Amino acid sequence: MTRQYSLLLVLPLLIVFVVLFMNSERDAGQSVVTDEINAVIGDESYIHRFGERPDKYVSDDLRIHIHLEYVESILRNRPTDHLTEQQRLNREVKLNLLREYYLGGEFPYNDGHSDDRRPTFISSNGNICAVGYLIEKTSGRDLAEEINEEYKYAYIPEIDDPRFDIWVDSSGFTQKELAMIQPAYDHMRSEETRTKNKISLRYGAASTILTGVNATYLVNSVNEPWLVESSTANHWLGLAAGAGSILLGSLNLDNSETYKDVRYYEDGFTGGHAVTYDVREVNYARGALSAVNIGVGIVSMAKAGYQLIRGIDSEESSRTVGVTQLDPGTVSFSKPVPAVQFNMRF
Repeated sequence: MTRQYSLLLVLPLLIVFVVLFMNSERDAGQSVVTDEINAVIGDESYIHRFGERPDKYVSDDLRIHIHLEYVESILRNRPTDHLTEQQRLNREVKLNLLREYYLGGEFPYNDGHSDDRRPTFISSNGNICAVGYLIEKTSGRDLAEEINEEYKYAYIPEIDDPRFDIWVDSSGFTQKELAMIQPAYDHMRSEETRTKNKISLRYGAASTILTGVNATYLVNSVNEPWLVESSTANHWLGLAAGAGSILLGSLNLDNSETYKDVRYYEDGFTGGHAVTYDVREVNYARGALSAVNIGVGIVSMAKAGYQLIRGIDSEESSRTVGVTQLDPGTVSFSKPVPAVQFNMRF
């Protein structure tokens, strides 16, 4: 019995531990973004300007703008003595077009690739990438769209098209410099997922009380009342406690909420902008506790239901059946003489 009562204390304490240990907040939205804006220099442009990596509240348009401005500055300051006069002229024209492009701010987005961040030549809304824009303005939109048909999500070194190679040779850029320009675009996200492990005091207290009641019922023998004298009533109470735990767990099993959030971000281009997110907040702690409540409730209901169906009661009842000897010489019964006696238990 000592071990049974130890279990009686352990289960509620376990619930308390879950409530206290998991009652913490971890906002996934505050974590640093690991998907970089460029395959060659990563987020060097953003770090150069702000001294830190961008978080998820930084708009993709701002990251692209900063990246292209940074790359333009680098490319303008590189020596061009190795280029022909025509190549130097073409390079200057394209750098001016690059500036025109990022100041316009009409960037594509990753509209179909499984990678979270991927180069996208022309997205479904018609917006074209930075290198595609340079091709469009110097060799025509038709060429850009033909390249897009086969290499929509390709990195610059992956584009294997003779027409593209000819354009690169005359552009005044190396293939690596064009790869430096090429941003990797994000999905058009409308929802942010965060984790917030928090259990309310009300739910934690209710779970602890019901778990304690269920544990008290489960550790007692089937015929040993723990709250009332009748073991039948005892099983009914176990059934009710189990049903209460299942109901409580079921009502709190959905561990997510959705709401809108707004973040204000200051930058050197617009003076600041607001970014609105549909936030889906996931509470794994509440989901885990709900699963525990449902599990404990099912065990209590199974035990109580089984015992009630069997009809076991702590007050055992029995009947004694006596068989008498009949005197055949008379029409009346003789004095009863016990011949066989046995007990029937119900």
